Amino acid sequence: MTEEKKDMTEDDRAVRILRTMPAEPPLPSTVDVPRTMADGRRRRRVRHWSGGVALVAVTAVAAGGGTVAATAQRDTPAPPVTPATTTSKAPAAAPLVPKDCKVTLLPSGGVKKALVTAGDPTGRYQAGRVYPAGGKVHTVVWRDGALLPVPKMPGGDPSFRDINSSGVAVGYSFEGETQQAYVLEGDSVRRLRGGQATAAAINDRGVIAGALGDPYLSATPVTWKSSRATPTRLPIPSGFTGGAAVDIGEDGTVLGLVHGKNGEGTAYLWLPDGTGRLLPKPGQADFFWADSMSNGRVFGRAVDDSADGSTRRFKSYRYVIATGKYEKLATQLITALGAENGWVLGSVGGPVILAGQKVVKLPAYKKMKEYEMTAFSADGRTAAGYTTDTTGTEPVANRPLKWTCR
Repeated sequence: MTEEKKDMTEDDRAVRILRTMPAEPPLPSTVDVPRTMADGRRRRRVRHWSGGVALVAVTAVAAGGGTVAATAQRDTPAPPVTPATTTSKAPAAAPLVPKDCKVTLLPSGGVKKALVTAGDPTGRYQAGRVYPAGGKVHTVVWRDGALLPVPKMPGGDPSFRDINSSGVAVGYSFEGETQQAYVLEGDSVRRLRGGQATAAAINDRGVIAGALGDPYLSATPVTWKSSRATPTRLPIPSGFTGGAAVDIGEDGTVLGLVHGKNGEGTAYLWLPDGTGRLLPKPGQADFFWADSMSNGRVFGRAVDDSADGSTRRFKSYRYVIATGKYEKLATQLITALGAENGWVLGSVGGPVILAGQKVVKLPAYKKMKEYEMTAFSADGRTAAGYTTDTTGTEPVANRPLKWTCR
């Protein structure tokens, strides 16, 4: 595993950040899973909402490296990161290897720069946003590869963070400095109840998970039992001061993180029987940050600080809820999205699916090399994301993509 020290050059940092930024300033960052790294800088909110989420933001742009400089990460606050939502059942049998994978460009209404930010468990729906030249960024939804005529989310810097199998999408946008949570349902987009909030995930029963409050200062994990319900606060364990819910299974299991006064966050589960579980730290790791949950497994990264605090190492794991045990993944991934059959989608020198110890490379789009993977279907046959390559004509080339395998 390679290391990057605190004294890496400003040019190195600039390249990494620029790869995540759109061509037309001051539009928001094009990295969408951790995109609020740029939001935090733009709004100059210097207090940490969660060290775990903030560090995920820089990790995702670190071009596959397993270790990054701790100080660069800790200076960047960010609100909740939302993975694709699937179910939380007993672990399935060992997976087969995906075959005959193909990549297609999703239509974006003539707009060149576009992202996929979420997908549903069936693989039929994807949600995202487009960047019209000289226009306002707005949200979009695809079904079966076709762009739908859905209403746009109000507010600034809008983003859908999840979508369920009925095409109901949730997310948030900004009104000035305040975040508001929204739901797209049918032919309308409505604000969720509860005031300042972020909506991070929705299951097929229509239960929504997220957080209330200012994510840069303090936030409380919540669920909404329906799109018209008032939010229900989730209990925070003793010794912690805040957190957020970031994923929800069909059985009601909620995945999130909790943090203490020092701002560092670690993974937490709210189980259907009303109990909670702080996920243990893998080995000698300092933290475990969860990226997604599927079929009784949690997928994420172990974080190991060096003794002098100058670097942070990352290793990818799956955590089996039934046994309470960790299993190390075949390779380190930038964001690990799990399917019900145990396959894991991520990026390491390009998009890949892990099937057991087998690393299956997904086909590239027009020889582009850098990708942000943001959605994975429950059966592992459909993936989605976008390119983040720099090119000679664009500071960063964002293309919304969908992969299908058998």
